[in-house]
Amino acid sequence: MMRKFTKPNSLLRGHSQSVKWIVVSGLALLLGNHSEAQQKKLPVKDTITAAGLLMKPVPLLYGAQQKKYITGAVSAISGADVSNTPGTNRLNSLSGRLTGLSVTQLSGLPSSEDNFYQVRGFHSFVGSGRPMVLINNRLDDINEIEPHDIESITVLKDAAATALYGLNGANGIILITTKRGQTGKIKISYNAESSFQQPTRLPKFLDSYNYALLYNEAQLNDNPTATPKYNAAALQAYQNGSDPFLYPNVNWIDQTLKNSSLQIRNNINISGGGDQVKYYFSASYLYDNGIFKVDKSINTYNTNSNLGVFNVRGNVDINASKYLVISADLRSKRETRNAPGPLAFSSPTYDQTIFTAIYSTPANAYPVKNADGSLGGNATYTNNPYGTLNYAGYTNYLSTSLTGSMGFAYDLGTLTKGLKVKVDFGFTNYDELQVSRGKTFAVYTPLTATTYTKINADGIVSASSGGYTARQRIYDHFAMLNYDREFGDHSINAMAMYELQQLDNASVNTLAQNFQGPKGRLSYRFKNRYLVDFVAAYQGSEQYPPNHRYGFFPAVSAGWIISDEPFLKGSAIDLFKIRGSYGKTGNQVNGLYFDYLSSYTQAASLGGSFGTTPAPSTGGYQNQIANPLVTWESDLKTNIGLDLAFLHNRLSASVDVFKERTTNIMVTNSISAMYGARINTPSGIFEDRGLEVQAAWTDHVGSLEYTIGGNLSVAKNKIVFQNEAARNYPWMYQTGNPYGSRMGYVFDRYFTEADIASGNYPNQSSLGTQKAGDLKYKDLNGDNVIDANDIAVIGAAKYPEVNFGANLGLKYHAFDLNMFFQGTSHGTTYNSGPTVYEFVNSGKGNVVEHHLDRWTPGSGQSAAYPRLTLTNTNNFVTSSFWLKDNSFVRLKYVEAGYTLPVNLLKKIGVSSTRVFVNGYNVLLWDKVKEKDPEANDSGLTYPLQRSFSIGLNLKF
Repeated sequence: MMRKFTKPNSLLRGHSQSVKWIVVSGLALLLGNHSEAQQKKLPVKDTITAAGLLMKPVPLLYGAQQKKYITGAVSAISGADVSNTPGTNRLNSLSGRLTGLSVTQLSGLPSSEDNFYQVRGFHSFVGSGRPMVLINNRLDDINEIEPHDIESITVLKDAAATALYGLNGANGIILITTKRGQTGKIKISYNAESSFQQPTRLPKFLDSYNYALLYNEAQLNDNPTATPKYNAAALQAYQNGSDPFLYPNVNWIDQTLKNSSLQIRNNINISGGGDQVKYYFSASYLYDNGIFKVDKSINTYNTNSNLGVFNVRGNVDINASKYLVISADLRSKRETRNAPGPLAFSSPTYDQTIFTAIYSTPANAYPVKNADGSLGGNATYTNNPYGTLNYAGYTNYLSTSLTGSMGFAYDLGTLTKGLKVKVDFGFTNYDELQVSRGKTFAVYTPLTATTYTKINADGIVSASSGGYTARQRIYDHFAMLNYDREFGDHSINAMAMYELQQLDNASVNTLAQNFQGPKGRLSYRFKNRYLVDFVAAYQGSEQYPPNHRYGFFPAVSAGWIISDEPFLKGSAIDLFKIRGSYGKTGNQVNGLYFDYLSSYTQAASLGGSFGTTPAPSTGGYQNQIANPLVTWESDLKTNIGLDLAFLHNRLSASVDVFKERTTNIMVTNSISAMYGARINTPSGIFEDRGLEVQAAWTDHVGSLEYTIGGNLSVAKNKIVFQNEAARNYPWMYQTGNPYGSRMGYVFDRYFTEADIASGNYPNQSSLGTQKAGDLKYKDLNGDNVIDANDIAVIGAAKYPEVNFGANLGLKYHAFDLNMFFQGTSHGTTYNSGPTVYEFVNSGKGNVVEHHLDRWTPGSGQSAAYPRLTLTNTNNFVTSSFWLKDNSFVRLKYVEAGYTLPVNLLKKIGVSSTRVFVNGYNVLLWDKVKEKDPEANDSGLTYPLQRSFSIGLNLKF
């Protein structure tokens, strides 16, 4: 019902009362209760559900808090939202889904699917910048985590959310919470998914005929009097394919890579419990058969890039008494990987070995096999890609990880209501074992139709080599007191704990790293609308000098739920909360290992030589100077946010603005060069600021339910001070620019015939010789010489400043459809190497489609590529010409599902059956074209994959 306002008697109360009445009446019309017809637009059950989301606890560090009362900056997503997404690295499925989180996938290699992820961009110009990834508040093995085990994923962004992690909280935290048993009858879920994968984008190399034409052109460009390597007869033979052995035309991508690969995932989980015991158990198996096209008849062993992962997870909560709850968690994983040849899995770029061979071998180099069945090859290209896949042996990789924890929670309510104590002991063990068994193989070059020259030798499979490439143990224990109590209008929630962490990297000859100290949180609410939170950690590590081992990391946050004020009760505003936070977090930079101590190197060849037959004796030298200034980075974070919901929660939105300033960054001091040893001082300064916006509309039209949403995250940074060496000109400095900004020469235009004839251009001789069609660079300082003084910032960093996502969800009776778009902006990729340059390595290498648009006489400045060359280096120095905007929009994920009627299967105990089809990395709009815009700059990695899947979600 509408509120009734009685108009006051203006003659009695005066003009000011009339104005007041007009204002109040206007607010009432805008904010007051809507008509019953309007209220009935959204069913009561939907209103309750939407409002209930605000009261749902969101996992935070060492606890949870109802979303409505959170004053820090956090973003959360349900595990169910990404459970059916194909792929082996779950972090990649989060691209564009959560504000503040940026995920760039660099490779499609099964198991690693290497990526770079950030929370609110960079926070320093030292270290990886990656946030901590925690599973149930612990460091754990994140690789190939079973998606159906994930309950929720929370991104913690500001100081209020991350300060509790002390020395390692500055880069943000990704918190994954897994499922636990719930009271109720036993529930069994079975999930199966089969995915067909193919590369999103591969280089398009030219055939033998075009290769030969362009090679001749490049040869004559370099030396107009040279005799072309390929005569008319050879060109004709390449064109008509008359002799595929002497004049081969091999598409090496087709020969070595399959059109599609298969990934299969199966999972079963069981949960339930009663008043005494709750339990959860899950087992899953993931298989990927790899992209390489191997000949299985050649070997008894596998040489493909296969992956097999077996995961088991279980937990139990036991009410041992009225006051005591015992919790136990156990997780185990066994992962097997395979690769062709004696490749090193311990290297993150090991897949580049074979892709370099595939991409660098031209179509006319040699046939896959000669007429007599021998492997093709020659002295220039000895690494036959087909031979590498099938005749070079294999590498096996086995990793195992085990995590266990035991917790005891005791209710001290008999002492004082709301008080609980908990102790928890956790342990993780991780091992990587690599075994390589390589062999050599011969290739043959035809001399005549029947005779060949043999290159290399056919060997036997070598004895096993390798061993453990990584071994790590993590111990994590804590004792905690929790107090949760309400006193009328006052609500208090407090936590105090002491945590011990030890990271023991047993694969290297180093001591374990330890982190320990007290932590605490105090949350206070008044009338459930005035909110204040204090958090602090006092944490130390032996990595720092004895008198400066502990740091204090406090944060305060506050919020005001204006929508719960009496003057807005019953209005169209369901939530209007303003919040803010300020605090300090820390970051320990990897690589500073006991730098506050001196260290020495000892070797037999370092000492003096003595005796009648002089021989060097054991000696040593000091290779590290003790540095008492070693410390952690300190990051002051400020955040202001707004959470909104309108029209019975149909429209929701949130906005965050943040600013950070990081100090005490360890940088190399100028005294290092004079002293002769590296001396770091905590003098670096870095700033980061940005904006995050998220909005969604949820409603229905009849039986059609729909959700439309989107989010935008912007994070800009700047190097304030890094003690950069003095430069001759302002544009040469990285200081003042975003971290990772591209530096190089600024492309001006192509050299013209007139330029070369007149010689009227700045001297570029230090970069190589110049001819018409070569790249001409700008002379920034005007000294008529192109040299290091003309190197400047030429573009944005690899990783984008802007990330956004948009989603559409539809549900009509038993049918559902979900679409998700992801995009980035303000980032770059640098094109280089065999996938971009022609005839890499002094005449060796390949050519791709874009070389057809090269500069030729008469093309002027409209050419898309410089003149072709076999030897010129001028065109390939780092410059803005090769830099491309890697902004893109991608249809990241689309899924259509159908839930079968319950009455069809209830007789056999099935409570829910859903079948679905989905696509991942489906469509792409970008400017890069030569490769996937997210991929590594070189493009020499296992290609990113596009997947199409069919699956089943079955519940009993």
